[in-house]
Amino acid sequence: MFFPADRIKAFFSADKIKAFIIHLSISALVVGAVVVLIFFFWYPRPYFEANGAWTVLRILIGVDLVLGPLLTLILFKKGKPWLVFDMSFILAIQLTALIYGVHTIYGERPYYLVFAVDRFEVVGRVEIDDSKIKHPELKNKPIIGPILIYAQLPENLEERNKLLFEVITEGKPDLERRPEYYQLYEPNKGKILEKAKSLEKLITNSEINKYKVEKLLQKNANKKDDLLFLPLVGKNNDLALVLDKNTGLPVDGIGVDPWL
Repeated sequence: MFFPADRIKAFFSADKIKAFIIHLSISALVVGAVVVLIFFFWYPRPYFEANGAWTVLRILIGVDLVLGPLLTLILFKKGKPWLVFDMSFILAIQLTALIYGVHTIYGERPYYLVFAVDRFEVVGRVEIDDSKIKHPELKNKPIIGPILIYAQLPENLEERNKLLFEVITEGKPDLERRPEYYQLYEPNKGKILEKAKSLEKLITNSEINKYKVEKLLQKNANKKDDLLFLPLVGKNNDLALVLDKNTGLPVDGIGVDPWL
């Protein structure tokens, strides 16, 4: 069944198109602002790839940037008796998706980057009891990126065995999620760098790895010999977290298998 051209033209009236464009523009500005917050402040590289809430972000974009303006295009008609109700209904759907998405993504953002034994793990604030953190400095989160932490294994053998027993038999959190063992990063960076590996090991592992490493070096204007890497464990992916050999600080991440 084909619709006559005049009916199609009447459906897509100038007022309807104008309302759609205005709605789409406002939605794009709001979603754009949220995306900037996510990718530049809450989940800066490489943390979204490792820990990002892709499913929630897709829902937020789908509802606020696609469904909302599309419903306006379908339902808007100037002078329509129920127009205010229709627009309020669409706005309520968009606000619900926006609040849910922002709240979920913000709550799960990488709050701590914890080095434990031989790898880094991304830990959310809701995953630990921060009242057990001994160092006040580890409660001051920077505006961009997570708090860097060194998780110290107990030196006492009995306490170390107790920790291992609790993890294996009682299902308690492992070292990286036990804030009572959190230590300052800076004084312990030497121990971390001792565990780190040369980027050369990634390059020789495969041609794809070599391409990704070379791309990172070009992007960051670093020399290969100045960088090391350690595994970064996230909820979504494990990456190679690249560290500056001189400062011990994270530089970037590479989307490769870090478990050589």
